[in-house]
Amino acid sequence: MLQKHMSITQAKVRLQAEVLRNLHYILEPLFMAFFFHYCMCFPLNPDKTSGVWEKTHAKPSENPFIILCHIMNMERKEKDVLGEVSIDDKLYYGVNTVRAIDNFRITGLTADSDHINSMTLIKKAAAAANNKGGKLPAEKAEAIMKACDRIISGQFHDQFVIDVFQAGAGTSYNMNANEVIANVALEILGKKKGDYSVIHPNDHVNMSQSTNDIYPTMIRVTAVTKAMKYLAEGQRLVDSLKKKAEEFRHVVKAGRTHLQDAAPVTLGMEFSAYAYALEKDMKEFKSSVEYVLELNIGGTAVGTGINTSPGYLKNVVSEIKKYTSLDFRESRNLPGIMEFMTDFSRLMNSTANAALDITKMANDIRLMYSGPGTGMHEITIPAVQQGSSIMPGKVNPSIAEAMNMICHSVIGSQQALNLSVQAGQFELNVMMPHIDYELNRSLDIMTNGMKMFREKLIEGMTANEDVCHDHLSKSFGSAALLNPYLGYDTVAKIVREALTTGKSIKDLAVATGKISESQFSEIMKSGIPK
Repeated sequence: MLQKHMSITQAKVRLQAEVLRNLHYILEPLFMAFFFHYCMCFPLNPDKTSGVWEKTHAKPSENPFIILCHIMNMERKEKDVLGEVSIDDKLYYGVNTVRAIDNFRITGLTADSDHINSMTLIKKAAAAANNKGGKLPAEKAEAIMKACDRIISGQFHDQFVIDVFQAGAGTSYNMNANEVIANVALEILGKKKGDYSVIHPNDHVNMSQSTNDIYPTMIRVTAVTKAMKYLAEGQRLVDSLKKKAEEFRHVVKAGRTHLQDAAPVTLGMEFSAYAYALEKDMKEFKSSVEYVLELNIGGTAVGTGINTSPGYLKNVVSEIKKYTSLDFRESRNLPGIMEFMTDFSRLMNSTANAALDITKMANDIRLMYSGPGTGMHEITIPAVQQGSSIMPGKVNPSIAEAMNMICHSVIGSQQALNLSVQAGQFELNVMMPHIDYELNRSLDIMTNGMKMFREKLIEGMTANEDVCHDHLSKSFGSAALLNPYLGYDTVAKIVREALTTGKSIKDLAVATGKISESQFSEIMKSGIPK
């Protein structure tokens, strides 16, 4: 009886264990059905684009199915020549990106949307060109191109996670792009991420390409994209300065050289000079953009074009022109454009020249605004924020100060970039990621800085005319107008005596007996700019 009871008990235990062992077969379909229904009701939302040189990290997708995968801790395995890695299956990048994330924990700064879209656009153009050349089957080409379109529309930007300081030549970033595009394309075809037998990051997405030609092409497309914004904002600032020059045309003030009194000028003349200088800077910048419109694409590893599909060079450049509506062109010498990075230094140098001129403008404005009680205070500027945590009512020239700092940073970037431009060896310059960072970051901050400078400072500036006239009446620089009538040596003695005795220039000049009081007034009027 006891033995029979034990047998029944053992049977119950075995049955319970079997039920528990197989319970997931019952619950999993119900669970999956619920989540797929949820996915249909709440489809995938596009990922948000990242900001300019923003700190970004991979984020979970908003797709409920991907969330489910994350909850269930689904992973996939990927291999390279170094071995196997486990990757969270919600991520669209692969083994090469995982290794780069681990290797390059430097700044937390990753590619902005301009870079992501430029690289993806080039990959799309390459897929189209490879299909035209008969090397990439239509189904694969279409999937890659559709994946690129989704990325360009703003999706998956959080999957581009490589630090701006990375492996030489930009290999890490190129591999990151290849992997993301491949995995998005695989999902479009109904395949699993990592099923690279169908679409491979290197064999298909990177077909007819090398990092050595694709990365500098990406720099060029990105730089020209940013250059268009820079030129537009630069022209707006020129126009604003010209408008102020006209507004201040009749405001006569003391000129200053060596920070000492000099012959009279008008405030309008000073702003006209600012506009003239910046206009030349924009002209120089525009001419330097022409060099950057020549593309590296088609050179592959060393500029010889190995492993490209038939007609690839012509086709891919044509596609890039079509997608960007910009006048990009084939290089006349692919090895030459691959080895030498001076096209980028030309653009950087012209940007830095504008920074040199704009920082001088900001310096002048800060001096003219100095005071109000003990400085020049010849102008009034818009108050944008409190100027002190301890001195109430203080309003600093904060916008001009910020513009100075932007310009200083760009001038420093010019030197840093040029060091990397000269650092190539033989067929390649591996410092391209640094060249890219310094150049495109400079274009961004100068564009944004010029906008700030115009909107928050120049447009709202007014002249303190009474102060300007008072300074002019006390300026010893006006004595220079007497030189043709009294001679340099005599005027020098008059100025010295005025300084030591406090007598006016006018009284001392008339005392020479060589000019009358009325003549002195006429002479002063003749020196005032019209």
